[in-house]
Amino acid sequence: MKKWGFIYISLIIAAFVLAGCGSAPAPADPQTDPNSPEWLNDFPPEDAIWGIGTAKQSSDSLSMSTAETRARTSIARQLDIKVKAMFTNYQRDAGTIGSQTALSLQEDVSNQVTSMQLSGSRPIKRWKAPDGTWWYLIEYKIADAKAALSTVIDDEAARFSEFKAAEALKMLDAQLAKSEKPQPVNN
Repeated sequence: MKKWGFIYISLIIAAFVLAGCGSAPAPADPQTDPNSPEWLNDFPPEDAIWGIGTAKQSSDSLSMSTAETRARTSIARQLDIKVKAMFTNYQRDAGTIGSQTALSLQEDVSNQVTSMQLSGSRPIKRWKAPDGTWWYLIEYKIADAKAALSTVIDDEAARFSEFKAAEALKMLDAQLAKSEKPQPVNN
């Protein structure tokens, strides 16, 4: 009897030792992860900037819009433009099992310090993962960025020239007002 108890305990210990020798699961590889697109690790061409955005919201349309916005925000951050942006995402489930209600709130607020827009940026790929997450890949050509920056600089230069011209006209009017004082007439 003691012999069988010893064998039984030895087998349990051996099972625990063998189980402890197993390796940890490997991290998810984007190339084999079914919830990330195959283009995730691609690099943009030299003449473009890419932004990637993801979202999984309560509807496909909201998910797509959010993912696209996040991808454009990614491009803006890469350009180091002073953009103040805030995106709030709030989700809550309440209730008991079988009678739950879900609440989802998204708020997107942004403030750009400059008037430069990402005009010309366009989605080049979008993908819906099996888990419902939408992925967007937005491309912004560097030539478009240069053109937009050139427009901002030209607009600023034109405004400064208009300001200086207005100042010069005010100075001229002030000088003319001084020199055109009425002369006393002697009777």
